[in-house]
Amino acid sequence: MTELAAIAEGRLCQGERRRACQAGNGPFAPWACRECREYVQPENISPWTWHLLFLHRLQQAGYPFRANDLSLETWLLLGTVREVLDRYGKGPRTATGRTHMRAP
Repeated sequence: MTELAAIAEGRLCQGERRRACQAGNGPFAPWACRECREYVQPENISPWTWHLLFLHRLQQAGYPFRANDLSLETWLLLGTVREVLDRYGKGPRTATGRTHMRAP
């Protein structure tokens, strides 16, 4: 859930945000990135979370999932994805505020 919340809140460390942070921390950038609690590096998001976000995007776009297309556990997790995204924002966002679903 923390990964989903970070994505929904736009707290992915990527693009301009990453470059600015690295420039500001100079030679200490690798350490600062490891210790950062404000942003999450996309490569640290689990593949399963990216997969659930992909399924969620398909579902939102109207993909015709049938009841037995996914396991019960996956359906339950998709419900959790929806709850988290609704609670923290309208959907996954990049640093620029655009919606985003791809892994880097």
